[in-house]
Amino acid sequence: MSDLLALVKFNSEKALVLRDSLQLTYRKYGDLLIGMDESGTFMNLLYYEAPNSGFKAFGGREFDITLENGEVIHCNGQYWNGGRREAEKVLNEEIISVTVNDVESLKKCYVFRGMFAKKSKVEKLIEEYAGELFAYRDYELNLGPRRG
Repeated sequence: MSDLLALVKFNSEKALVLRDSLQLTYRKYGDLLIGMDESGTFMNLLYYEAPNSGFKAFGGREFDITLENGEVIHCNGQYWNGGRREAEKVLNEEIISVTVNDVESLKKCYVFRGMFAKKSKVEKLIEEYAGELFAYRDYELNLGPRRG
C-alpha cells in the first residue's frame, strides 16, 4: 500500500499525498469495471452505457483496459466514469470520492486527481497520519523545484 506522506487543504476537504503512484488492477462485474490498487483502498470505477454518435464517454477517446484475467476491453466511448452505488453493492463497502496524487507526480505537475476509495480505509489512513495539515500552496513549496 502506498504510504500517506501528507494531507493538504484542498477547498473544504483534504487531499492525500501518497509515497508511490497507484497501480490499478481491473476486474469486471457485469457492466461495471473496478480498478483497485494493491491495498484495496483506492479505485477507478467505470460503468457501461452504449454511446451514440454525439455522446461518448471521455469524448470518444480510445484506450484499452486489461483485466486481471488477461481480457482486454477496448474503450471507445462506452465506459463512463462512475458507478459508485453499484460498486458499493459489489464490494459491500461505503465508497467515497477522494482527492489524491503521489509525490513524484506532484513534483512534475502540482495537480491532484479525483478517485474513489473505501471510506473505512481512507479514514484509517488519515487517523494514523501524524503530520501536519498543509495549506495548498505551502505543500507545493515543500516539493522543491519542478522537474520535466
